[in-house]
Amino acid sequence: MFNLKTKVEEKIPRSLAKVITWRILVTITNFFGGWISSGNPWVGLGVVSFALVVNSVLYYFHERSWNASDYGRAIAQDEDSETAK
Repeated sequence: MFNLKTKVEEKIPRSLAKVITWRILVTITNFFGGWISSGNPWVGLGVVSFALVVNSVLYYFHERSWNASDYGRAIAQDEDSETAK
């Protein structure tokens, strides 16, 4: 009756959007964490500078790797494919 796709794939722009929004949140917390622990806002800025680049790249590849995996995904099938078996 309905033609449902059986494979879900996350597109690259979605992965990039997730990286950007996640990095905004983590950048703020890293800055304040470095500042509070050292008492120096420049240390917080140094922590952010390093973490922003390294962790963004790692997170992107982590997301793409999970996207390539079917682990934990349930694949829905339409009624037509069930009756054809």
